[in-house]
Amino acid sequence: MKRLAAATALALSLAALPSAAPAQTAPAQPAPEPAKPYKITYIQGVTGNPFYMSVSCGGAEAAKRLGVTFEAQGPQQYTPALQMRVLNAVIAAQPDGILFTADDPVALTATLIEAKERGIKIMSIDGDVKDLSVALANIQSDNFQGGAQAGRILVELVGGKGKVMALMNSPAANVAQQRLFGFQEEIAKHPGITFLGVQYSNNQTAKAASIITSTVAAHPDLAGVFTITTNNTEGAATGVREAQREGKIKIVGFDTSDPIVEAIRKGIVSADIVQYPYRVGQLGVEMMVDALQGKPVQRQVNTPFVVATPQNIDTPEVQKYIYRTNCQ
Repeated sequence: MKRLAAATALALSLAALPSAAPAQTAPAQPAPEPAKPYKITYIQGVTGNPFYMSVSCGGAEAAKRLGVTFEAQGPQQYTPALQMRVLNAVIAAQPDGILFTADDPVALTATLIEAKERGIKIMSIDGDVKDLSVALANIQSDNFQGGAQAGRILVELVGGKGKVMALMNSPAANVAQQRLFGFQEEIAKHPGITFLGVQYSNNQTAKAASIITSTVAAHPDLAGVFTITTNNTEGAATGVREAQREGKIKIVGFDTSDPIVEAIRKGIVSADIVQYPYRVGQLGVEMMVDALQGKPVQRQVNTPFVVATPQNIDTPEVQKYIYRTNCQ
């Protein structure tokens, strides 16, 4: 009976977790009607990803409302080389503004500077490039705080002790690094937690699944996993199922997809940090229109996130944050 009561208290505490407070609150009012039909292009980190699709859907909604032209493009794989090709093609088309999610915070900086010198305004979505002078603004969640919250949740889920690990795309992923740093800082406060380190999936779901199964083979007492991006969460859920450790290995993810939502409902993913990319896209277009009209824009805008759990995944408050696979 005590174990049942403890499990119930844990479920309730997760369901009631507040979203992290953003450092700055984005303006709620839409931008005024533009004086001309500006052309704005959003360059995604990779096509087919629900986060970037949700940003695109929010941008399309704001563009329609404001009477500007909007399109989204991206590479088919999450690599700077392929994204560079997309960026060069977009620059050649000479849009008025580019919203940009960088696959690498350094590799594309020189080309973005070239676009800026051609008079194209640049804004970052979901993370700055290293040279902060390139973009007029950056719109994203506070990824460090999101990672810290994931750490607190995972520590609670595993009872404050045990072996945990992290899965992310690559060492060059700046946004993911912020989440990892927040997570590491939080779990370091708990001496009962043994951190096995971070492993890299190259954004491949099958690779993430393989990492989990091999880690379980080496560490049968693995207690928890922090999966820092969408494909890593999907892959970890597959790996836990293949290892027949559902419910025993706690997964705390970051970002959503249809498979992740189903895994949350089934309890395979215990908790998930969910951003608000639709609103990010709206803000990107609204702020770009302001900038094109010569109005000042806020340099850093942080958007909120919520914690999705099996207990709250289907509530209206959480569902409005869930990422989209199309704009219908």
